[in-house]
Amino acid sequence: MIFCFAFTPVNLIIFSELKTIKEEMIMVEERYARQWGLIDVERLHEVPIKIIGTGSVGSFIALSLAKMGAQTIETWDDDIVNEVNISNQFYRLEDVGEYKVDALQGLIKAFEKVNIIANPEKCNGSEGLEGIVIVALDSMTPRKRIWDAIKGKDEVELFIDPRMGGRTARIYAVNPKTGIEQYEKTLYHDDESTPEKCTERTIIYNVLGISSFVCKLIEDHFKKKTVGCKEIILDYATYTLSVTK
Repeated sequence: MIFCFAFTPVNLIIFSELKTIKEEMIMVEERYARQWGLIDVERLHEVPIKIIGTGSVGSFIALSLAKMGAQTIETWDDDIVNEVNISNQFYRLEDVGEYKVDALQGLIKAFEKVNIIANPEKCNGSEGLEGIVIVALDSMTPRKRIWDAIKGKDEVELFIDPRMGGRTARIYAVNPKTGIEQYEKTLYHDDESTPEKCTERTIIYNVLGISSFVCKLIEDHFKKKTVGCKEIILDYATYTLSVTK
């Protein structure tokens, strides 16, 4: 017995869409083939990642995570791209004048075909933060505000706080339930910080190093849930690295 299947216009559309989906799945699998054994890409696809601040550190963290496979990235920043940002942030000269989050959204779409959510405004912690929260901010006051909003909450599984000054960096990976006491010892008031010269605030190799370590901390968290508060100190001036758990 021979069965015949008539391809109506609707059938052809469905067949074409299924073929496109299959091709896209093969392309996605191939894209991440070199890192399947290093990080749980499927989990990275699904976990919500909230990046607060998309300047030097935040913009490159967003790009790095998108390249690794993150699909659900949301960003907040009310700042505009200025020419002074071009040397150390993931922006182009043609982005000058745009909101950073909007420019970053377009760049990541072009690079990775990942649609991130862009909020051209400050985040005060009441935005339903969940998953992995990364605070890439310049000052301590908004950091503390975000921390107070998420600490102890089940919805946030990992809190990452990268800090930078010239050739040095400190990165904190915190469990919002078990790392409260340790992390809060690292907080201080903005008027207690040492002012830096405008010409010595940031340099690209430090930015890229911080971005790399933030991605590695997320990889480690997927393999074994972060407990307490981990501190990483990078000092490029002396070529030293220290890790405290």
